Amino acid sequence: MEEAPEKYAIHAAAREGKHLVVESLLSANPKLRNLRDDDERLPIHWAACNGHLMIAIALSSERDFDPDVEDGSGWTPLMMAVSLKEGEELVDLLLRKGADPNAKTHNSQTALHFAASKSNLDVAKKLLSNNPPASTRVKDKRGQYPIHRAAAVGSVPMVELLLKNKSPLDASDNDGQTPLHHSMAEGHGK
Repeated sequence: MEEAPEKYAIHAAAREGKHLVVESLLSANPKLRNLRDDDERLPIHWAACNGHLMIAIALSSERDFDPDVEDGSGWTPLMMAVSLKEGEELVDLLLRKGADPNAKTHNSQTALHFAASKSNLDVAKKLLSNNPPASTRVKDKRGQYPIHRAAAVGSVPMVELLLKNKSPLDASDNDGQTPLHHSMAEGHGK
């Protein structure tokens, strides 16, 4: 007896970088691009968080593609892509498709929060030069701006970039901590 296909085969293929499998599954059933898994993720989320550009291109090729589609935690594909060290081309694709750099997770974090956390300077520059640009002045639910994240990881170039783009310098988070407090607490006195 033949084994039944995996319910989320397209998700697995997108996660594992199996471009031809994704294309074959989409060819057989284009609606699979909108199938949500148990984490409320679409295949595009798995392609984005694993840096699979060709799969993201295939999954975003329909006219009605929503670049700001959220998973169960409120993450968009752009938020996932900016967290990758080699995600620039994926970020470019999603921004061209109209992804909102100021979309927020359920914790009010934006793509710039994640880029700052990962010290992805080139990606942060793309977000800040986008039209519309990412805002340096969005607080998450902990009261932190992206500059708090950049300071905590000790990224001087990121802090400088955020300051050039009108980030508040001395803003306190919900615990009364400024970016300087975060940098010192993590051993980044510079």
